[in-house]
Amino acid sequence: MKRISGLIPIAAAASMTLAAFSTFAWAQDATRAGVKPEAAPMSRVPAARAAARASGEDQRVIGGTAAQKDAWPFQVALLTSDLLNEDPVTHLDAQFCGGSLIAPEWVLTAAHCLFQFGELVKPESITALVGATHLTEGERIEVAEIIAHEGYDPRAFDNDVGLLRLAKPATQAAIKMTESDTEAGAATVIGWGKMDDGGFPDTLMQADVELFANDACNAGIKDLYRRDIMLVLRDYGRRMRVTEEGIEKAANLIAETLPDPLTGNMICAGVPSGARDACNGDSGGPLFTSGDGGPVQVGIVSWGEGPLDSNIACGHENAYGVYTRLSQFTDWVNQKTGGN
Repeated sequence: MKRISGLIPIAAAASMTLAAFSTFAWAQDATRAGVKPEAAPMSRVPAARAAARASGEDQRVIGGTAAQKDAWPFQVALLTSDLLNEDPVTHLDAQFCGGSLIAPEWVLTAAHCLFQFGELVKPESITALVGATHLTEGERIEVAEIIAHEGYDPRAFDNDVGLLRLAKPATQAAIKMTESDTEAGAATVIGWGKMDDGGFPDTLMQADVELFANDACNAGIKDLYRRDIMLVLRDYGRRMRVTEEGIEKAANLIAETLPDPLTGNMICAGVPSGARDACNGDSGGPLFTSGDGGPVQVGIVSWGEGPLDSNIACGHENAYGVYTRLSQFTDWVNQKTGGN
């Protein structure tokens, strides 16, 4: 066997720390406010919104701008019903996910928005807010039925798509769903989600992004994972007196064995600098392209990733936002809603 200088000593540490890295990564997911979707978005996002409001944090979005009133009538805010009273101000700290109106009685969203601690929530626990640009506006509509994709995988966030049937029809215009696949071009993402400074907006925000092929997104996220592995191995390497070169070689070897984080049911979008992105609270909202026929939804805000030493997983260089690829699910949506 050919010996690579500095690699043999760290190989033992690498095998020993794979489990440690996995445990460390998942522990960090539980404490960082913005990695992959929260285990309980209905409670965690409203709590984060309330904390940000109390601290008086500046209300700015990553590379985004405030939407004009009624610019995107299909946008829906999902509210935690238990946090509401008659005062519309309670909407501000009850919003936890987004959605899009695809028919008068149907809201499209992410499956992970519909689970609380591994259990599908009851319809009465969610209230849909339609026709709102500012969260204190709009009309509340009760939810009559919740449907999550049967193949939803909460670990990999595969098949991250769900539906809400409203108790009464909304009057706002619905958005068209894509009829074809695409991996290039300009797109827009909208939502009331978390911003780079930790604050949450009261007004709907929009950001212009670019669609990228999954290969580019996989490469960027896997490079981020490689750097995370180096952080973990570096601590072990110092104890074993392994050189930095050896640590880097070991991290590269481990990273090469990692599967692609994106499946064919996902699409990614953003900008290489990470300056414009979706974040926590945007989950479930639409990613759409625009043309002569109006907006066409191509994705659903699903998840994002950031380094272990960051407290936010949005807007990182070459780590694009990941969305549910809607072209893979139009038949499923039509089957569930009775559309065509």
